[in-house]
Amino acid sequence: MEFPITDLLGLNDSTQWILQYFHPQGLMCPNCGDSVANAHVFRRTKKSQLTVYRCRDCHTVYNLYTNTIFQQRHLTPQQVVLLLRGELKSEASITLVAELKVSPQTVLDVRRDLQDSARFLQTNTLLTDEHTETDEMFHAKRAGEKSEKHRDPLAPPRRRANKQRGRGTYENDRPPIVGTIGRESGQVRLRVVPDTTGETLEAHVHQFTHAEAIVYTDESNSYNHIIRSQATVEHGIHEYARDDDGDGIREVHCNTAEGMWTDVRNFLRPFKGVHKKYLAGYVAICEFRRNLKRISPAFISALVTFHAFCI
Repeated sequence: MEFPITDLLGLNDSTQWILQYFHPQGLMCPNCGDSVANAHVFRRTKKSQLTVYRCRDCHTVYNLYTNTIFQQRHLTPQQVVLLLRGELKSEASITLVAELKVSPQTVLDVRRDLQDSARFLQTNTLLTDEHTETDEMFHAKRAGEKSEKHRDPLAPPRRRANKQRGRGTYENDRPPIVGTIGRESGQVRLRVVPDTTGETLEAHVHQFTHAEAIVYTDESNSYNHIIRSQATVEHGIHEYARDDDGDGIREVHCNTAEGMWTDVRNFLRPFKGVHKKYLAGYVAICEFRRNLKRISPAFISALVTFHAFCI
């Protein structure tokens, strides 16, 4: 069911929201930094319905979208607000196209730009928690090379899910996602990795946990050589929680990480399959959703700022 959502958002309210969230310090000339209050109103765009300003000092022309991923896109403020909302809430592209009356390519381009920005902004700082859990999942449902045509026209159609046995890798189209979560803070670090060998998982644990942290994992041999205090739960013998210190609390478990994977799967489900090439971008957005809980002007401003992406 389509919902005429753009009709319910006023142009002025959306413009003020963009001003507040894209430019928390106030709109100013991108060249010399002079306030928009000193600028000359140059014209108003027809399609985007934006006011265009000309700086009185350096004569630079700019508007609300300048130096953001929305510059040179003919989108109204209502469409921009709702595209951002749709991306952060994992709305399917087909829904955004129908409700916002924009082209599928526009939605896809904006989504890719936001995901690239999220990957650029992902933090590499370690978690400060005393107790952390690390686990991995394999994104197999219609992953791989979705939407790419077969090179061999006689090749059989792709299966709806990749059900190969064994541990997934990026090469066999079951790309692994490794996640570490802090029990005290609830903060997560999610990364798409090429495989789940000991070298890969150890590097992830060492990067995102401090040296005195206790790391809870499953019984995978890939965690055997991490340089951390470690407690392991053996899922293979149907053990899911264990009390090691005798206080009556089963502290050895990975249940917090399992809840993290529920969030990741729910975020990815509306897209009905994600190309492995872009999976890291979806995971980056999902990480911010989990860590921030609520958007802020600082986060939106950083997310939409045009970065010189090098990833």
